Amino acid sequence: MSQINIIENKPALLIDVFNDNKTNRVLVISDLHIGKTYWLQNTDIAIDWYHIVKEIEKELSDIVISNKVTSIVLLGDIKNNIYKVGKEDWNLIPNFLHSLSEICKVYLIPGNHDSRIGLITPEKVHLIGVKGMVLGDILLTHGHTFPSELRSNINKIVMGHIHPTFFRENSVLNGQKIWIFLKLKKESIFPSTKGSLDLILLPSFNKYIYGNGRVKNRKINSPILKKILRKESIDRCLIVSIDGTIIGNENLLSEVFNS
Repeated sequence: MSQINIIENKPALLIDVFNDNKTNRVLVISDLHIGKTYWLQNTDIAIDWYHIVKEIEKELSDIVISNKVTSIVLLGDIKNNIYKVGKEDWNLIPNFLHSLSEICKVYLIPGNHDSRIGLITPEKVHLIGVKGMVLGDILLTHGHTFPSELRSNINKIVMGHIHPTFFRENSVLNGQKIWIFLKLKKESIFPSTKGSLDLILLPSFNKYIYGNGRVKNRKINSPILKKILRKESIDRCLIVSIDGTIIGNENLLSEVFNS
């Protein structure tokens, strides 16, 4: 049995997994994209990556301590360089992962940007396959691969990959990160089954990743989303801001990505 909660004002999930009178609390974050050049919003001032990584380390450490977290799952796209392990990756990622592994168990599920990340993953970090891992009845996956039918016993999927962002001109939320909670017909993902399936789209944990008009026009590159948006698969949808405010339902999906 498991229970999912979002952390208020943080693009992060807590999952409580109950086993044999013991509760394991798991922190899930996604899409750090370490190594990409980031700029202060509306300026031409680049942000030093050492500063960004230390900021993320401190924030995660605070969450782990205050919420009594036993393990962290990094849900893919830890690095930004898609095709190789770059100089910034060698300089930053091993130390970052080592620091996290000193405070709790760390599981890393590779995303589409994480090619060859095993080269820079410390031994203490558990490197999982690209298809993801199961906690209780929840599949944790980056979102760039399609779940195997062998996972059809799960009832929830948590994925990153698409950086869900709200787009509406003249709105105070324009370009802001959001949560998307979907209730699907389970057979749309697992054809041999019936019933319902929850899909949670996790925002990027990197606060320097924010939306703009160019991102809105990007094609959907998740096979999971392509599948459910092609069919009448969505029974319900809830779009929620990072502070927990409900913004809308499935009628606003066009404000998030092109369907």
